[in-house]
Amino acid sequence: MSVLLLAASVGLSHAAHAAPKDDGVLILGGTGNSGSYVARRLIERGEKVTVLVRPTSDRSRLAGLPITYVVGDAMDPASAQAALEGKHFGVIFETLQFAPGDGRSWAKVYENFVPWAKRSGVRQFIVFGGGCGDREARDCPLSPPLYALTKDMTRAEHILRDSGVPYTILRVGALLPNPRQPKFDWSTGRSFLTTDLSKFGGVMRVDLNEQVLGCIRVRRCINKIFVVDDPTLRPQVDHFLCKRSQETDTVRGYWPQCGDMPDFTSAVAPKAAP
Repeated sequence: MSVLLLAASVGLSHAAHAAPKDDGVLILGGTGNSGSYVARRLIERGEKVTVLVRPTSDRSRLAGLPITYVVGDAMDPASAQAALEGKHFGVIFETLQFAPGDGRSWAKVYENFVPWAKRSGVRQFIVFGGGCGDREARDCPLSPPLYALTKDMTRAEHILRDSGVPYTILRVGALLPNPRQPKFDWSTGRSFLTTDLSKFGGVMRVDLNEQVLGCIRVRRCINKIFVVDDPTLRPQVDHFLCKRSQETDTVRGYWPQCGDMPDFTSAVAPKAAP
């Protein structure tokens, strides 16, 4: 009888110390460039990945991957409930892209998702932050339409930071180059994270995605705000800021005063798939 009691005691002790349930990573914006890149790499690591998609989302970048889809809209409170109720995601990665004047808001998304993240025990909410939304407009080198976006991102940051949900915020000043331009999927491998929040950093898209992957489930990134920067991209960041200095109410891709974007001479092409 004593042996049976000992076995039961050991079983109860093991159950009490068992790892909490973890449904993997939920990605908001998973069909875009960053979301699909990170999703693919996480699956290669053995992570379970769930992606919130709108009914009209193009899922082609995720084709063939073992992904669970939740159909909804991040701007809709009911979609947050549908994605998170009864689930225990270890990580939420938010990589939604909004354009000036499209009526969508990161702050609204966070009002929907952050309470559910806290209720369900999410252990890391990792997001992209604005480059200078915590400054006055006169101290931010962005044009008015982009400054309005980065201010909204900063409001969203505060919703997350004030919630008690463990967070990681990667602030991005200039994300380079435009997806319609050559070398948009190249990288320098030279980006870094700094806690100097006075910096206005520039980074290539693939390098930013790798920084995300380097922070997911990593203790040193929890409850931290970083600026992502790449010292090799100073000419490209200067060109980006030249264009922003010309703008008033419309974001334009080309300004004669600024010339063409300097070539990304420090970047290398992605490796071919084996």
